[in-house]
Amino acid sequence: MTRKYPVTYALIAINVVVFAIMMVYDRTLSYPTLVDFGAKVNFRIVDGLLWHLITPMFLHGGIAHLAFNSLALYYVGPLVERFYGPKRYLAFYLLIGIIASIGSFITSNSVSLGASGAIFGLFAFHIYLFILNREGYKEIFGSQMFLVIGINLVYTFTNPTIDKAGHIFGFLGGLAIYFLFDQFSRNPERLKRIAFGFLILLAIGAGFKFKTYKYSEDYFIDKFSYYYYKGDNENAWRVEQEYLKYYGDH
Repeated sequence: MTRKYPVTYALIAINVVVFAIMMVYDRTLSYPTLVDFGAKVNFRIVDGLLWHLITPMFLHGGIAHLAFNSLALYYVGPLVERFYGPKRYLAFYLLIGIIASIGSFITSNSVSLGASGAIFGLFAFHIYLFILNREGYKEIFGSQMFLVIGINLVYTFTNPTIDKAGHIFGFLGGLAIYFLFDQFSRNPERLKRIAFGFLILLAIGAGFKFKTYKYSEDYFIDKFSYYYYKGDNENAWRVEQEYLKYYGDH
């Protein structure tokens, strides 16, 4: 089975190994630990550590979080891997995860981690197949997957601990990527224009967020909190002094 879907099983294995390493390093999975391992934190991204847009998809905040995402990836990953092949599937998975992180960066300053954004992009593959051939899709898959997607969307919007933007942007990012590489629909150019439009808006939103967040009060508070909870008093003091340069008269 692993030979048929090597990327899907490798991704699950990586998630498990990374989680095990994190637990050995810090069983409490404290805020500084999550940041150090690469969770999405906005102050790091605007400071130029762009790998914080990639690494969150390989991190998880608990065993239940890891188990749920591993099961979901096991369930939806093989179809996409079989359709596109291992190399393109891996590239799509990583791109979707990055888009999910960018969406979270734009809309929230909270720490975020997990494979859910990328996995939601894999769920979106079923929407793409449905757009290609509705009747053919219904014959093969029925309506079961739409029920699964619906349940996940409801859970996303009703659970306050979930990064809603990461899930939604992952879903839309998946659709955008499938549209960009579409060769099967009757009007592929129309789908490509929609996808390009989405990605352009995403880039504009990221640029605006970068400009408004960098050196904002939230930026300094987030950065100070990281060093404070890590016990790095020297850097916490340095951030405080930098803050006073910008906001000392307030």
